[in-house]
Amino acid sequence: MNKVELQKLIGRRIVQLRTEKGWSQADLARACEKDRQAMERIENGKLSPSLYTLYEIAVALEVRLEMLVTL
Repeated sequence: MNKVELQKLIGRRIVQLRTEKGWSQADLARACEKDRQAMERIENGKLSPSLYTLYEIAVALEVRLEMLVTL
């Protein structure tokens, strides 16, 4: 798996968890103190989030960090 494939996998997982929670991208971005455009780029696999950003997303979604990166 290359970097782009991994970014897309993580993005899809974030979308899945976010929609299960009933949140919009704006809701998640607000909870993580990020802008919606950054969240959109992360979810689309166009931005590689830092480990800390992934942690913030996991906390906001109330899941363990490994839930975002489990293959």
